[in-house]
Order: sequence, then structure tokens, then C-alpha cells
Amino acid sequence: MERAGPDGLVDVVGRMVGLHAQVMSSAELQAAARIDGLRTTDVRDALWDRRTLVKTWAYRQTLHLLAPDDLAEFVIAARSLERWHTAAWLRYFKLTEADVGNIIEAIGAVLSDRPMTRAALVDAVVAHVGKPRLREDMLTGWGTFLAPAAQRGTLVFGDSDGRNVAFVDPSAWLGRNIAPGEDPGDADDALGRLIDRYLAVFPGASREMIARWWGGGRIGAVHRALARIPNPPVEVDVEGVRGLVRREDVPALDGASPHEGVRLLPGFDPFTNELPRRIDAVLPDLHHERVHRTAGWVSPVVIVDGRVAGTWELESGKRGGIAVHRFGRWRAGIGKELAAEADRIATFLDKPLAIEVVTVS
Repeated sequence: MERAGPDGLVDVVGRMVGLHAQVMSSAELQAAARIDGLRTTDVRDALWDRRTLVKTWAYRQTLHLLAPDDLAEFVIAARSLERWHTAAWLRYFKLTEADVGNIIEAIGAVLSDRPMTRAALVDAVVAHVGKPRLREDMLTGWGTFLAPAAQRGTLVFGDSDGRNVAFVDPSAWLGRNIAPGEDPGDADDALGRLIDRYLAVFPGASREMIARWWGGGRIGAVHRALARIPNPPVEVDVEGVRGLVRREDVPALDGASPHEGVRLLPGFDPFTNELPRRIDAVLPDLHHERVHRTAGWVSPVVIVDGRVAGTWELESGKRGGIAVHRFGRWRAGIGKELAAEADRIATFLDKPLAIEVVTVS
């Protein structure tokens, strides 16, 4: 669990196969948890100035930061995530598959490398397809029509216009073609490559966990993709759950010792998102709902020696601080390690942060 240096941002995002970015401040803290010396401006510079990262709808049809190579891979694989082909979806929006295809095509036609606000994009698309009634649906259904375009490689986020989010054409923005293949086998192969890299970061994940990461419980897509991996993963037992490990990682994992130390991970962190659920060895079942909350909210967590041992939150106000909610007793020496983690976050945010620890039952 050694951290990368400040120039390792793109490598870290690539190694993690993306960072969850529904809450942008959490995505920045996810990067900072893995990189020493990262500044709050570094992620934004990579997105809007250097264009070495992109923000888009990706896994689980939620916002993520991706490296450009992974965006191209995701777009090829993403056909199995598309929901708009279903009769129920089309009936709800009073559209046909051809209508949705035309909307996606129109989004690609009107976007360029110049950021366009959502309102301007919607007006241009509505005019392009000649369906004025779509305007309200496209403005109120946040990712309903934009996420399918992102999955087809015709839209990513651009630099915001003040407080208004904006979008660009990814191929024009990145100066490279982000175009999906049409062969269904290409999608299975691409998803297999992504799963292989996912397992490098999250060894022991079950097929169901992989389907949860990919989105929508697409277990059939996961089965097909696993069958396309040239060197298939092997099954292992993880606390009574059958998981998968890349064959080449087995010797190293066999001889690995549990990590000792403290980490403060932010909300929606990939580590927490991808933990096996209801496994007391990694997250006490008694406190499961404190971490995985309603409406898909994932709390910031305290990791002690590889196990979720509490949650934390940044307190607002001028003085601010970090409020830690401890699950039961901790071993000796935690206070010093916790303070070092808090100092790292304080340095990243460029503000002093006092720590307050309370025990929850």
C-alpha cells in the first residue's frame, strides 16, 4: 500500500481502472489517499488543461474519472450496460430504439472540443432531431439521455461554464478516435480485459461483486467476458465466499501478510465500494449500514490493519476538523497513525484539521 509520487496521478487512476466521481471532492480525496504531495488543483488540471483524465458516466452508470485509454476500452465494452433497449424504458419515455439512436447521434453531431452547457446541448439536440417535447425530459432526467451517449463514446464532461456543467466530444477533446466496435465479441473481449485489471486491484472478488462493479447486476456479461480472458482467473475461498484471483497473482497473495497501518479513505472510495458485503472479517456486520447507507451513499472509512474500523467526516466551518466514529476498541498506537493521516488530508486541503474521536456502539 505504498503511495505514488505527485506525478503519478494518471497511472494511479489507470491502475484503479477509474475513480468514482459522483462527488468530485471525494474523487480528489481518493486520488490524494494514494498519492503523496498531490494538490487540490492537480486533478482539475489533468481534466481541463492537460486532458490526461476524463470525467464521464462509466461503471454502474455513475460518474467516474478515467484515463483516456480506459475510456476507449470502456466504450467498446459498454454495450452490455445499455438500458435504453428495454421495452419498459422506451415505453416510459414514449420513444423507440431508433429515436434514442438518433438522440445519441445528434449529441455526437453537435458537440465539439469547445465545452457546451447542458441547456445549450439540449436545445441543439432537440432542434437536430425535431422533437421539442424532449427538451423537458433531457433537462430534468440528469443522466437519462446523456449517459447512453457517454457509453457510446460521443460525450464526456468539459470544463464547467461557471456553475453550469458542460460537455465535449471526447474524440475532438482528446485528439484521438473514441469509437466503439460493432462486433459483440469485441465488447466481451474489452470487458474481459477490464475485469482482468480489476482483479489485479481487487483480488478475491466474486462474480457477483464484479457484476456489481460493472453495473446493473450484469452477471451474464461478466460470465461471457471471463470466458474470453486468455489466462482465466482461478477460484479461491475468501471467508466462505468463492472469489477470483488472477493466476499470476496467486504466489504473491499466498505469501502476503495482512497490511498493518491506518488509512483514512474518503466517501465512495474504490476500496470500500468493492469490499465483499456482509463479511465480518473486513467490515463488522453490526456497522454495515453506517458505511453503505441509503440511496447508494458510501461513507468515508477508517481502515485499521486492513479492516474497516470506523467512519469519519470533515466538519464544516472556519475551524473545521475530522470527526472519527470508532467501531469498538482499537489497538495501541492508533492515535499517532491517525494523526499522520489527518495531517496528510490537511496538507492536501491546505487547512488545519483537528481530530475528534468518539466510539459508537
